[in-house]
Amino acid sequence: MRLNTKVSIKEDKPLEHCAVFGVACDDIGYSISRYLYSGLIALQHRGQESTGISIVNTGGHIFTYKRKGLVSKVLNNKMLSKFWGNVGIGHNRYATTGSQEFSSKDYMQPFHLKNNEIEFSLAFNGTIPNYADLKQRLEDMGRVFITNTDTEVIAQFIASLAIGTDDWSEILRMASKFLDGSYSLVILTSEADIYAIRDPLGFKPLCIGELKTDKRNIYFVSSESCGLDAVGAKFIRDVEPGEIVHLSHQKAIHSEMIIKADRTALCQFEYVYFSRPDSIIDGVSVGEARVRLGINLAKSDPLLKNPEFRENAIVVPVPDSGRSAAVGYAIESKIPYVEGLMKNRYVWRTFIMPGQKKRESAVKEKLNPIRSVIDGKHVVLLDDSIVRGTTTAQIINLIREAGAKSVNVRISCPPVIRPCYMGIDFPTTDELIAGRYKRLHGDNFTEEIRKKIGADSLRYQTIENLVNGLKKNKNQLCMACLTGEYPLKSVNKIIELEQSISSDRKS
Repeated sequence: MRLNTKVSIKEDKPLEHCAVFGVACDDIGYSISRYLYSGLIALQHRGQESTGISIVNTGGHIFTYKRKGLVSKVLNNKMLSKFWGNVGIGHNRYATTGSQEFSSKDYMQPFHLKNNEIEFSLAFNGTIPNYADLKQRLEDMGRVFITNTDTEVIAQFIASLAIGTDDWSEILRMASKFLDGSYSLVILTSEADIYAIRDPLGFKPLCIGELKTDKRNIYFVSSESCGLDAVGAKFIRDVEPGEIVHLSHQKAIHSEMIIKADRTALCQFEYVYFSRPDSIIDGVSVGEARVRLGINLAKSDPLLKNPEFRENAIVVPVPDSGRSAAVGYAIESKIPYVEGLMKNRYVWRTFIMPGQKKRESAVKEKLNPIRSVIDGKHVVLLDDSIVRGTTTAQIINLIREAGAKSVNVRISCPPVIRPCYMGIDFPTTDELIAGRYKRLHGDNFTEEIRKKIGADSLRYQTIENLVNGLKKNKNQLCMACLTGEYPLKSVNKIIELEQSISSDRKS
């Protein structure tokens, strides 16, 4: 998806961009549309604005259908009954809500490219920071674009490489040399093959599975393992960083090649927030990792040394993202875990709206405290992150109004101080409360954030405890938003350019 830091309606959480899913069946008479539906439903959390599928029928023609809305709305039975084919891919998209781009189907995925040379469909999760340079190269070759997304740039670039060879593995290998970004993508060819590739640093998760019966064999590729669980498939393994995998209705699943890098850089937010707790990513259970993060917070919390505090304290999660960490904190601290905030599941998002009253109303529509369990208690409030700080402040206020003696915020992720250029819709450094306060207050920024959000105490996870909780080392994770150390050359060039422009303006 195209990098976009200007958002008309903003949410006080990091936003993931997309989910991809693919299915190939060796029975050419079998239609896999229902499997695409089930897989995309399981991956709905990765994108709610639009969904789409591309299916190859027996005649070798790709049919693509995509619309605005949730999977259940777009891919209802009436629509699924019209799409027959034994090989297909699907996509859930996060987009900038209300943007002009989002209203056009050209910006939704899968992106179906068909010209006089080639036809294929592509579903993509990630961001290519150097897409503008690639686009300029292609325009210099006479290519005409209909959108302003890196998705189309990837598709056009792949199509250009395909002029020289019909070997899809070689095409993707060559493409990876130029795509300096984060991506997991799947390609559906008119020959009814699926090729999946994960970028060499492995920013985005991707896994493969299979479902074998007496009648047919079905093969899957999914952004998360929960998508495989939803269709009853056996999890085979994660796609390795830099690996190109071929899903064939004739030759099953096989690895074509692996493009090695010096390190890996899986986004730490996949464990902290994005992925479903029931998913396993690169060998680590997401749910168990979040519990360990909560345990680590409790182990280092000086507040727990106070017997008077412990006697009258409860651990309350911010639903749903703080729940697993709150369980871990309660286990380690031996303080009761209490569901003190009820979530209205018919309100998808808490938006930052213009005007204080509207902002407070939005939070109250989504969350409601249970006064009977909060009144008179010291509340330890667990959440995964603080981005802008606005929603956190309003939640703290709700808990105080419910009669809490104190509200003590514990965050399972370290402070988010820098924007993301690898596919997460983070705001700029100055819009990030930790980024802005760190610049203004130096080492004392956590205390200043505590005052701003109105908490009695505030503690973040440390980098060391984060890495420990995820059972990874620093060279296996991308933590750029926490450290400012970006693993991509193209991103560092963008940052240098931004700093140069800022210096010129100041002078």
